[in-house]
Amino acid sequence: MKEELTETQAAAWIAEDPKLMAILRIIADWNLSEGWLTAGTLRNYLWDRLAGSKTAHASNDVDVAFFDPGLDYEESETLGRQLAAHWPQYNWEIKNQAHMHTHNFSEEPSYTGTLDAVSKYPETCTALACRLDDAGYPQFRALWGLADLAAFEVRPTPHFLSAPRRMAVYQKRVATKNWQESWPQLKIRS
Repeated sequence: MKEELTETQAAAWIAEDPKLMAILRIIADWNLSEGWLTAGTLRNYLWDRLAGSKTAHASNDVDVAFFDPGLDYEESETLGRQLAAHWPQYNWEIKNQAHMHTHNFSEEPSYTGTLDAVSKYPETCTALACRLDDAGYPQFRALWGLADLAAFEVRPTPHFLSAPRRMAVYQKRVATKNWQESWPQLKIRS
């Protein structure tokens, strides 16, 4: 019987990866309010690890989420560009989650923090976050667990399931990602 993937195991795998650890150290050095590495960067790494893939299907972006309501949207975007300019070898996607609740629909309730925002990402397998703890070890969070990710199942988070217009965004998103080209065992659920 296959062992269940846990947050502890995911953190241990990330700790073994020099590239992810370098990225996590950069993020920690930025001292962003509630700064976490999130989303596809982590999802793709874990899918590759679970699939035993020799090819790294890294996300095109290094997804960084933080939460600072004291910065307006333009200030947040400027900060993201400035931080990314220091490490141009990575394709940074740095977003202040204090403003991202309006990304799909303008009248969404505000998020209360980075992890609240991550819990409302479109897919359960993408609602992931990691940062270094005070000892420099990965602190990993799977906001909807890791069962779907480990089973190579893509399904909407409860937030996206709760509204037809959000589900339309989810459907469009998964239709355009072509994840099954890299991981043919994936099953897309709605």
